[in-house]
Amino acid sequence: MTDISENTEVKVAVEAADMFVNSYYKTWNKESGGKELSHFYVKVNPESPLKPDITINGNIVEDPTDLESLHRSQPSKTHYEVEAFDCQVVNTNFTVGAPETLLEGNPTGKKMSILVMVSGSVKYADAEETRGFVDNVLLVPNWDITKKNEKEKKKWLVQSQTFRLVL
Repeated sequence: MTDISENTEVKVAVEAADMFVNSYYKTWNKESGGKELSHFYVKVNPESPLKPDITINGNIVEDPTDLESLHRSQPSKTHYEVEAFDCQVVNTNFTVGAPETLLEGNPTGKKMSILVMVSGSVKYADAEETRGFVDNVLLVPNWDITKKNEKEKKKWLVQSQTFRLVL
């Protein structure tokens, strides 16, 4: 079994966090973005114990598809601006829900779980005030990626998220 090098671990984690941050909040900023939000989250699969765990401002969101109605309830022209983010590898060999063919070594870092901590601001429509937010997201590998679909699928999916507006 080949272990992941520390340089590879850092590189993969930073690339995954950067890709997530740059696409996720842009999706929230799009008026039609609600329809795309569920694609960022792990899929419920009876063969896997992985389930999305989402909390927005202390409220549990039962299913990623419920984010579409949450998105629709926001005033139009809501804008999220990321000011900073950081990431940390939680598990270098994350295998929960992985197919048996992917249980061996992890030299490329494709089997890590990564904590992404985001801070920023959000402005709701024409409100004069902007509000701060913090968002803690646990990214896990997308086990549904194959050679045929790897270009259109996200490599990392949200397994757990806690978003909070700052007062």
